[in-house]
Amino acid sequence: MTYNPETYWSRVGQEIEKRAGDNVIAGDDNPYYSYKRSKFLCQFLDTIDFQSKTIMEVGFGPGGNLRHIATFHRPELILGADISQTMCDVARRNLRSFRNVRLTKIDGTHLPFEDRSIDSSFTVTVLQHVTDAAMLEALVKDICRVTRDTVVIMEDIGQCEQLGGGGSFIGRTVGAYENLFTKHGFQLRETRFLNTKVSRRWYDFSWRAYRRVFAHDHEGDRINFLGKVLIGLPLILTRGLDDFLTEDQNLAKLTFVRKS
Repeated sequence: MTYNPETYWSRVGQEIEKRAGDNVIAGDDNPYYSYKRSKFLCQFLDTIDFQSKTIMEVGFGPGGNLRHIATFHRPELILGADISQTMCDVARRNLRSFRNVRLTKIDGTHLPFEDRSIDSSFTVTVLQHVTDAAMLEALVKDICRVTRDTVVIMEDIGQCEQLGGGGSFIGRTVGAYENLFTKHGFQLRETRFLNTKVSRRWYDFSWRAYRRVFAHDHEGDRINFLGKVLIGLPLILTRGLDDFLTEDQNLAKLTFVRKS
């Protein structure tokens, strides 16, 4: 089946809606992603200056990042753009207590905002799922058009130099993203990696085992208790090693600033 990002993420949104409790993680509901998210919030999201600014997240999913920012960083105005109407509906429920949030469904390429009307824009594991080169080019161009100062992308970095490809994911190089943003007036200021190498390797092994046994085949599906134990218990040991084994791939924070 041909990958369609709107259909794909709406399907994930439907699975998220089935979960009990706090539904703010777009990926699979498992201990590794919970650990990775806590580290991401501390080392990546909380290091961005959002206070008293107009900010935008492209691909906000169920709204967890925007809710965290609204709660702890006090921006002036929060804008969100997402390709999935289902995700928009989930996020609106998660953000209903905040009056300075405006969420918009987009077509994946165009943003309904004025030129340089947003102080800071960011993405979190979104561009890596835009595998159509033309769509990626158009989206990045529009992000740069509407952003005044800073764009921060937090994406999984791999070895692919190409912008486009098949499937639902591309692990592009830092250079591929740098070339794309440079073309539209932004220069790379900082690159940081999250460093989850040991825990991720255990997760990859345990996840394959879980999928074989329980036929889990779609992102966003719920994971049963045994799966959470299988994945989660060894993290008590592996997460202590992650900061000592640095890496130059997987989740990175790339900060771009507008050229003067």
